[in-house]
Amino acid sequence: MPEVTSAENGLKEKNWVLKELLGNSVSAEDFMKGLPKLNFRDDNVLEGMTGCNSFSGKYTVGEDLKLDLGAMTKMSCPGPGEKEFIKAITDTSKLLMDGKDLLFVDGDKVLLRFTPAKTN
Repeated sequence: MPEVTSAENGLKEKNWVLKELLGNSVSAEDFMKGLPKLNFRDDNVLEGMTGCNSFSGKYTVGEDLKLDLGAMTKMSCPGPGEKEFIKAITDTSKLLMDGKDLLFVDGDKVLLRFTPAKTN
């Protein structure tokens, strides 16, 4: 496990793009519409894209972490990427920071690694 800190303070400052899924690097070609993205808004709204479908739900951080993808479009998506991504978010028990990266963790296992999206 990398040297990490709590992610509570850095969530809302950036848009996040998926870098690793279940320990494996990912690329835009792995998903129908590109890499999954997340945005943690100030009003506790979690919005983003699974690589295929868009969603808008709620989040709560701290001791009682809750990530709810909420309403989601229902486009049929080829391959296992979206299902694995959604399951990893559902299984997440804590959020941590590793340098600039945001980690979704269950126990001592890193399920998802996000990096800040590049701004143009």
